[in-house]
Amino acid sequence: MNSLGLLLKRKNSRHKFRKKVHLHETSDIKKRFILLAGVIALHSLAMVFFEDLDWWQAFWLTMTSASTTGYGDISAVTFWGQFSTILLIYGLGITLLALIASDYVELRLMRKEMRIKGRIKWDDMQNHILIINTPKYDSERYLGLLISQISQTPELVDIPVQILTTAFPEGLPIELRSQGVVHHTGDALDDGMLTSAGVQKAKYIIVLCQDTQDSHCDSSTFDTLHRIQELAPTAFIMAEAINDSNRPRFKAAGAKAVIRPVRAYPEMLVRSLIAPGTEQVLEDLFRHQGDHTIRLNVRLKDVTWAQVVTTLIQKNIGTALGYVQKNGDIITHPQTYSIIEAEGLIILINDDQVIPSLEEIRQYFI
Repeated sequence: MNSLGLLLKRKNSRHKFRKKVHLHETSDIKKRFILLAGVIALHSLAMVFFEDLDWWQAFWLTMTSASTTGYGDISAVTFWGQFSTILLIYGLGITLLALIASDYVELRLMRKEMRIKGRIKWDDMQNHILIINTPKYDSERYLGLLISQISQTPELVDIPVQILTTAFPEGLPIELRSQGVVHHTGDALDDGMLTSAGVQKAKYIIVLCQDTQDSHCDSSTFDTLHRIQELAPTAFIMAEAINDSNRPRFKAAGAKAVIRPVRAYPEMLVRSLIAPGTEQVLEDLFRHQGDHTIRLNVRLKDVTWAQVVTTLIQKNIGTALGYVQKNGDIITHPQTYSIIEAEGLIILINDDQVIPSLEEIRQYFI
């Protein structure tokens, strides 16, 4: 008996504390709605029998009494009619209606809080951009730049964005939420988390490197890509790789584009989404090996940009990307037939390309 008493006491205590910390679910509201409907039906029936009202008048009196409106056009006058009103409406109906209203508000607040904190699935989201992981350092600034660039890109401006990360358990920064960005709190390496984030319904998937100083992050990225591949998504997948030697492994695991983590220029990441292959061209521009850019301090006057481009290519000097104005401003990719006056040229060359002297280059345009 003592054991049974302790067990019952423990259950009662746990139930009591559960009510303090666990908000009401939809099923609780449904039960109270059913109970309220029963009270309304019983009171309406009592009004028909005790007050000699028709069914509509009985229902009208019940609803005005339960909602505490009290129009006063109809009221119970018999003892049993008044007793039924006290017992069913004042004792149960008004209380149940108040509980239902408070539970509904509580449920709405709970769900909103869960959405803000990323504790709920976004089942209605599809054809979205899914960003997996966030940078370890200065993540708010980077995400702000990334989302801003996505919003400015015509091909991506209307696509929803969801972030899967553990970095914002209390909610995304207001700057991101104001742009319609949502998140799901969790680790992509946890079972079921990728499915919860809607990997199979995403249009673009971006797997970010969490710490650009830790080469072991490539292992986590590879594991994430492998898990994504098992779900057979149709999305365009882009991943960041710290070590260039891991690029073939990432592509074998399903990544369509692989780039180095460049936190200062999220534009490179966005361009690789809508123009695959762009990332390779842009990365080549940052290093001396292979294709790279140089500046030729040659003065040109009264020539069209088309002449500059074609002449340099025909003379096997390189590809013109832009020119330097007298005031030092750089003009990139001007109109084809615009007449320019330049103090220098920015051109793209190979590392084994032989460049003539500046005077010889200038003579090509006289």
